Amino acid sequence: MSKSSTTSSSAPEEEIGGEILPSVARAAIIERLNGKPPKPAPPEPVGYLAEERGVFITLYDKHGEIRAFTGTTVPECANIVEETRQSACKAAFEDPNFKPVKDRRELNTLRIEVCVLEKPEKVDSIIDLDPEIYGVILTATKRGVSGFMMPHVKGLNTVDKQLAAIRRQAGLRPDERLKIERFRAEKFIEPNK
Repeated sequence: MSKSSTTSSSAPEEEIGGEILPSVARAAIIERLNGKPPKPAPPEPVGYLAEERGVFITLYDKHGEIRAFTGTTVPECANIVEETRQSACKAAFEDPNFKPVKDRRELNTLRIEVCVLEKPEKVDSIIDLDPEIYGVILTATKRGVSGFMMPHVKGLNTVDKQLAAIRRQAGLRPDERLKIERFRAEKFIEPNK
């Protein structure tokens, strides 16, 4: 898929998206900290930013440890910009595994990573998986329970480790029939502070 720019800018839209998405996420969190609902996305993002994609946000503390994370494997919003804004606020304030970001001072110590997910594709065999390239979604076909793991997760460098982690996370039984999907993710991260 080509992502060349149709604007007067000489940079491809993908590069523009990579540059702005962490800033978009930060701005949405700041608006929420200021007691304002996030402003809607620009009326019509174009090119890459107009696509409907799942987005995953990770907030890192000053030591590089995960402070909060959440997102969507399939889009819930009309475009990547709005998906980024919504997922950023969910990560900062609604992740049940972490306390909400308390104020702007704390936010200023955090780095934001935005992962834009490609549409998941069904695979028939684990031979088609590679944890360095693909994230994976496992869904129990009878119960509808699912879990997923992003690509490039530290310590999950084999397919078996990646699948075992997803099974544990989602409570999937070893004997359950599973639907397996894989996806790639484009990562955009703020520079070190």
